[in-house]
Amino acid sequence: MKKTRFQERINDLWKQAKARDRRLTQTEFSERFGVTRNSLLGWLRGTGQPDADGFVRIACSENVTLAWLLGDDRPQSETDLCRDELELLKTYHRLNNEHKEDLLAIAKHFQSHEGA
Repeated sequence: MKKTRFQERINDLWKQAKARDRRLTQTEFSERFGVTRNSLLGWLRGTGQPDADGFVRIACSENVTLAWLLGDDRPQSETDLCRDELELLKTYHRLNNEHKEDLLAIAKHFQSHEGA
């Protein structure tokens, strides 16, 4: 059976959440969305999907767009950020000022080599 885009995305979100907190359980992850662990397992396996409100709860909880959650990789408008851009921005906000300056210097270094 071919994976649905939602199944791929919920699995990605689970892996990312687990990478951030190795002690996170599937039960705790499912509680973020107001569902049981069994419901989450169905989503991860591709045997079920949330209702419309469930999709909204997942998107809000995990700071992703509904469009991305359902399979669209494009930003919804020019002012919206892609998932990688959002992740980079969240990481930047968590850094202290010294590390923010370092990250900006690295980004500018890479940018100057893009055109070379």
